[in-house]
Amino acid sequence: MPYRRSAGVTFEVSDGRAVLLDADGDTLTTLNPTGTRIWQDLDGRRDVGELAVRLGAVHPEVPAETLRTDVEAFLDELGSDGLVEA
Repeated sequence: MPYRRSAGVTFEVSDGRAVLLDADGDTLTTLNPTGTRIWQDLDGRRDVGELAVRLGAVHPEVPAETLRTDVEAFLDELGSDGLVEA
C-alpha cells in the first residue's frame, strides 16, 4: 500500500532536516536526516518495502528487515499524527 504526505501538511527542509506543520497548524514536527529522506520519498507511489529499499541504498550496513520494520514504525507514527496517509 503506497504512502503519501497528508493534504494540508506544510514542510520545509533546512540543513537536511524537515520541519512539518500539520494541516491544523497545531503540531510542529522536526525530522532527523533519515526521516527527512523518507518524507521526501512519500509521493503516493511507494509502499513500505520500496521506501525501505531506497533507504537501504544509503545505509547498506543496516539489514533489510530492520529497515522495513523501522520505516513501517516511522510511517505509523506519522500517520497517527495525521501527517501521512496510505
